[in-house]
Amino acid sequence: MFHKLDFNAGWVAVGALLFFLVGATLTTILPQMSEASWTTPLEGSRAYSEQELRGKAIYQREGCWYCHTQQIRTLEADTKRYGWRGVDAPISLPGEYVRDAPHVLGTRRAGPDLARVGGKYDKSWHKTHFNNPRDLVPGSVMPPFPWIVTDNGGQDLKNLIAYIQTLGRTRDWRPDDDYEE
Repeated sequence: MFHKLDFNAGWVAVGALLFFLVGATLTTILPQMSEASWTTPLEGSRAYSEQELRGKAIYQREGCWYCHTQQIRTLEADTKRYGWRGVDAPISLPGEYVRDAPHVLGTRRAGPDLARVGGKYDKSWHKTHFNNPRDLVPGSVMPPFPWIVTDNGGQDLKNLIAYIQTLGRTRDWRPDDDYEE
């Protein structure tokens, strides 16, 4: 009796593994092979400058992507929340991230999404925000990062701001192209 049970359990395990492999292939590998937008950069995108790459490295080093995402989902609440001056933010497209290696899309949303933040705030806002976020956003859970403001004579701050200012600028979606420098 137990021999029959052991034999069937093995077939169930093999079947489950095959089912998993077919599902994984259909949802992760096949779309990349059949959809060109996953491998083609969005029109108007450009490679990061050296300064922006240094800023991205700081973004990764400090773990910003642990709490911030960089993707506007297809939810209406996301498009409205991360919009600008009454214009809904467009959802994120795969072509926006083709040049990112590694991707720092994030998953946790403890802080606001940064996919369309580039140009919303000027350099002095970012400096104040990294020094003490609660000065600008009361109740913020983001810890202060004062060393970013002061390290390397402020060069880390300039690099990080340069990177953040690129986020969302590939797509022209804001009214009157009202980006802040």
